[in-house]
Amino acid sequence: MSLRKRCGRDFPSIVSGEPNPFFCATSPRCDHHWHYDFRVNGRRYRNTSETADKQKAKDIEARERGRVLDGRHGIRRQPDITFRKFAEIYIRDHAELHKRSVERDRETVLVLNRFFGSVILHELTAHRIEQFKRERLARKWRGHGTTGAAKPLRPATVNRELATLKSILSKAVEWGKLLDSPARGVKLLKVDNRRTRILGHAEQAALLDACPTKLRSIVTLALVTGARVGELLTLRWDDCEDGFLTFLETKNGKVRRIPISPAIEAVLAAQPRIYAWVFTNSRTEKPFQSVRQVFDRAVARAGISTGDVTFHTLRHTALSRMIEQGFDDHTVMAISGHSSTRMLERYTHPREERKIGALDLPWMVTNRSQTENAAEGDPSTAAEIAKILRKVGGRQEDRTPDLRIANAALSQLS
Repeated sequence: MSLRKRCGRDFPSIVSGEPNPFFCATSPRCDHHWHYDFRVNGRRYRNTSETADKQKAKDIEARERGRVLDGRHGIRRQPDITFRKFAEIYIRDHAELHKRSVERDRETVLVLNRFFGSVILHELTAHRIEQFKRERLARKWRGHGTTGAAKPLRPATVNRELATLKSILSKAVEWGKLLDSPARGVKLLKVDNRRTRILGHAEQAALLDACPTKLRSIVTLALVTGARVGELLTLRWDDCEDGFLTFLETKNGKVRRIPISPAIEAVLAAQPRIYAWVFTNSRTEKPFQSVRQVFDRAVARAGISTGDVTFHTLRHTALSRMIEQGFDDHTVMAISGHSSTRMLERYTHPREERKIGALDLPWMVTNRSQTENAAEGDPSTAAEIAKILRKVGGRQEDRTPDLRIANAALSQLS
């Protein structure tokens, strides 16, 4: 413990000859307040005790030290460490070992360091994180090498940065660097990133015609399997054996196997077996890292200008076609890798023709009853109505016996 007074009996005047404002002839037995000064884990705490009684000042200093050690100042026998330093530890001891997105985490940490790099970890507050959200949304970005107007930062981008920040602070709590994460109560921004775009048959044909040879094979395999671009680009020839395609680099980390159909076999047969990967960049002899730019150019050449068409649109198109053709959910889930029907619902995009057919169905049934006066129980009428329903229905009719469909339709005619 350390107590002192700022006044003293030495030096009644300073070098210039002016009176010393801290001179006190009776110090330390005077009415000036005692000041405490102590350190905990390298951090300095000092303030006035607001009393001239030394014993009371000692009690006040002891209470303040206890408050610090009890964590009421946000620290409990923990060393001071900056966010930048701990982020390096997080990347080295966690992200590099357990996360496939380590490169993206490194880029995100560069952004976070601009805001929190010099901040002591336990001094980071929820309010400061909210300010980070506001400032990031106000920023704009321009792609490398582009000269167009800068674009505003999207909420989804800020959410990914917040997710990395939350993960870093959670590890700080787990590893004993923080008592509690200040980001625990910080909410992510609301975003609507659900894609509803699928390619029409004419658009699909135009896109395939506009693709160069290597990209055409990748796009074709995506339309057949509904696989993600990362799963296709990391596909090895060793993963195409025993009549199955095996996707090891999946989003949820679960290995997925699908049988090799004739369409898949045709795509694989057209690829040269020179390198370890099915789709290999001959210049680097490594798998392609991205096909985004060449895919965007193919979309432009195909004349597809409506909607946000990305490579992931091919996955939506493939799975929507499977569902549209009446394949049951579990079959489609086994192909797509989804673990629940709730996630699969995001890929259910009925075409406009089927929506129109569903809307016209009551009118068709009513119109038929008025013009033909079909008798209840007539087998020929029931068969015709069931045929109409199968033509305009969705995937439910393939899982429902025709007799039930016919009875439901006949009940509306009676």
